[in-house]
Amino acid sequence: MTPEEYYNILEKVAERKGWHLNPDKELVLELAEGLLKNKERYGYANCPCRPATGDVKKDKPIICPCVYAEDDINEYGRCYCALYVSKEVAEGRVKPPAAIPDRHFEKYLED
Repeated sequence: MTPEEYYNILEKVAERKGWHLNPDKELVLELAEGLLKNKERYGYANCPCRPATGDVKKDKPIICPCVYAEDDINEYGRCYCALYVSKEVAEGRVKPPAAIPDRHFEKYLED
């Protein structure tokens, strides 16, 4: 599968969740490539912006779309890697922050 083909899948996921893909198509294609590489490497498409352990049970929270995406999009207008964004961001009415806190990392600091 190519990143362009995976783009269509990501678009459907976004639609189903009520989100949007980042309007920067080049960024989305780069992230799609990372997701595909991780899928080939680990057998699942974990977030390319986070290190994976290779243990699907441990990595489940960061399989795209990660469990933190909805909260991140609601609070910041984008998910951690900026693949998915809110309607306001997609329409250019709101500019999301360049970086947001990594809820996954924070979760591991708490444990």
